[in-house]
Amino acid sequence: MRKQCFVLAIIITFSANLYAQLPKVLKDANDMLRTGTETMRSVGMFIDATKRTTEQFNKTVKVVKGGTSQPSVPADQTTKPKFKKGDFTNIKWEPVAYFDGQIFPSMVISMADYRGNIDNAFMNSVKSSALGFRFLSNSSYIPLKWEIECTDKSYFDKVSGDFMFQEAGQEVYFMPNIPWNMSTLAKQVSSSPINIMFRLYDEDGNKVERSIPLFMRSINDCIYRYHEQKFDFLFTAFIQEQHPEIDKILKDALKTKLISSISGYQGDDVNTILQVAAIWKVLHDRGFQYSSVTTTSTNSTNVLASQAVRTFDNSMKTNQANCVDGTVVFASLLRAIHISTVMVMTHDHCFLGFYTSKKKDKILYLETTMLSNSDIIDKAPAAKKNQAYVDQFMQAVKYASNKEYPAYKAANDLVEIDVDYYRSFVRPLPFQ
Repeated sequence: MRKQCFVLAIIITFSANLYAQLPKVLKDANDMLRTGTETMRSVGMFIDATKRTTEQFNKTVKVVKGGTSQPSVPADQTTKPKFKKGDFTNIKWEPVAYFDGQIFPSMVISMADYRGNIDNAFMNSVKSSALGFRFLSNSSYIPLKWEIECTDKSYFDKVSGDFMFQEAGQEVYFMPNIPWNMSTLAKQVSSSPINIMFRLYDEDGNKVERSIPLFMRSINDCIYRYHEQKFDFLFTAFIQEQHPEIDKILKDALKTKLISSISGYQGDDVNTILQVAAIWKVLHDRGFQYSSVTTTSTNSTNVLASQAVRTFDNSMKTNQANCVDGTVVFASLLRAIHISTVMVMTHDHCFLGFYTSKKKDKILYLETTMLSNSDIIDKAPAAKKNQAYVDQFMQAVKYASNKEYPAYKAANDLVEIDVDYYRSFVRPLPFQ
């Protein structure tokens, strides 16, 4: 009986100590989740990666890009992959396919040789590819052979290589360069499903294969947000300042007699404004129409947002443009004559900004959706038609500069995308 009482006392004491420590245990567990630790390293399992923010990703993940040289490790220091029942047991892995399993050709093409400053792991992994492998192991220096293959060979055939998992306990994303067929991606005018195969091999030829279905989006779909990471600069990829139709429009602009030459910033501010007004007149006379359909993608989710955008090429073929398309059209034309522009993006709208001088000390904004308005022009007598075009153009400038921009600015609801700056990093989409 005395022995039983002694044991009971120990149990009560132990339980009391455990109960006293419980709040700290729970707090530590909560802190671990809040700081984005997605891997339960003690049992070698993954926690759902989709629940992690970009900041948490950058803190906990090491990204190995395609083309990174693999370390040379003596054989006696490596850990051989253990293969049992169709899988490797001493390294956990899964395929990586960003953007909710959707591939955006516009992003793949425009970021193919992105040269901007990438200061976080997530953007580094996106730049290399949206496809790859996620690894975790309690062992170090595990050599593997890998393959990624697309079942539709028109997109890409197969890419393969060697990978060395190096550091025990470190979660690693290996993102190889995918040899996309850019020509096929550029012609992707509708969305369609594709299937991608991910394979791992050891030196004995044991293979683990996983297949995931993905969704190939249209070339006109522009992703501009994924979780809290913004990609709105990708709208600049739809600007095509080298399109051959631009020369025809500029020749017609000279015929308006509003300007004597296409000179960019070689004249004064008024000359810059008149060049833009002349282009406005040409597009109006071509019957350019505002399309009120914003076509925000129905495939957007709470973590991903994208919008269908017409390239300059598309808009020229249809003579239609919504707010984003119209901004793209004018930005393409003005860049061709070396007038600097910005795309002003809000939560529900887009309009153009253009600098009136090379010094970029003055900027005007333009509401391109007013292009198809004809009230002022229709009422003007023949002798004053040109002045009516200028008046209509200035009406669109005053509305955007004096009303729209200040209102969105006051509401902290705008982002200005400097086209000149991002053109140094983001290539324009090809045109047919």
